[in-house]
Order: sequence, then C-alpha cells, then structure tokens
Amino acid sequence: MPSAAWTDGSSPWTQGNIRIARAAMDALERDVIARYGTEEEACGYLAGPAEDGLLCDETVSLPNVANKLHALDPEAFFRTARTFFAFNEKKFDDAVKRGQAEGRPVKVLYHSHLDTGAYFSATDAAVLSFGQPPAVEGGPSTLGPGPQWPLAFLVTSVVEATECPRIAEHRLYIWSGTEFVEAPFSVEG
Repeated sequence: MPSAAWTDGSSPWTQGNIRIARAAMDALERDVIARYGTEEEACGYLAGPAEDGLLCDETVSLPNVANKLHALDPEAFFRTARTFFAFNEKKFDDAVKRGQAEGRPVKVLYHSHLDTGAYFSATDAAVLSFGQPPAVEGGPSTLGPGPQWPLAFLVTSVVEATECPRIAEHRLYIWSGTEFVEAPFSVEG
C-alpha cells in the first residue's frame, strides 16, 4: 500500500523535478553499460541529502536476480534479466529505512531497458504498483494501489553501438495517485 509520504510533503522527489549530480549519473551510466555487456537490465537506486529533497548525489547498484528467479521457476518468471529486473526487496526496504534514519533517503529506483526505449512498461507499472503483472508474454497486466516506497523511477535506455553500447535516453516517472507519469529532471555539474 502506498506510504503516506506520497501526500504529506516529506518526500518531494516523488513529484519529479529532481536534480541528479553528474557524478551520480556517470556512475549509473557505467552500471547500465556494464550490465548491457552481460545481457541484463541494470537496477539500483539514487539517494541524496534529506535537507535537499530534490538532489540525488549517490548511486547504488543492486543485483538483478531475474535470472535466478527464471532458473527456479521458468513458468512463473518467464522473462530473463535481459527484459526484466528483480531485486531483493527485503534488502532494498532495509536500505530505504536506513537512508531515512541517516538523513540520506533513497529517492529514485532506476533500471535499464536494453535495445529499446526508456518507457515505463506495463510490467514495470504492474510490479512497482503491487498490481498483477502478465502471467505470459504479451498477457494482460493490472495496476495496483501504488508503490510501496515513496520514490521516483528512472528508466535508462542503452543500445548497441559501433564500438560499445551507448545510452540512448533517460526518462523519469512518478506515481500520480492512479498511474505512472513522466516527470522532469535535470543533471547538474
């Protein structure tokens, strides 16, 4: 169920207009490009100082466990890490709580898309809103009540290029109360 932080003003980053420090964006892009080479979507989070609610100045990469889930149950987890991301939710929840307690809240959850655009897919929306993702490739999905954590969501597109993969685009999404919508952001420095 969505946290009260979505509406009480304590998490301004959930409204967009975040500023990502150049060093944090560079680290995110290195992670995304490195994982492109291993055929998996990158995932992780951006954190920043509580006193500047719109600044993200730290990047933390998370292991994508989608291939492990697929190996355990290929019917339920029909996608591999090339087209799906999953992370240890308990460890992430601990990081969110620790960040709040230490004055360095987690503000953005990021993931990449390989060789396609930086859109928020129906699967992304269903999973991150605690809805019902598709049971089969191309199947229907349903939005849930909203994200568990008060976050913004950054999707990065990485594509094959002549000499090495390149970043095609970044797009930020926020929860509007009923759906995920694109929101502005900037990179500083």
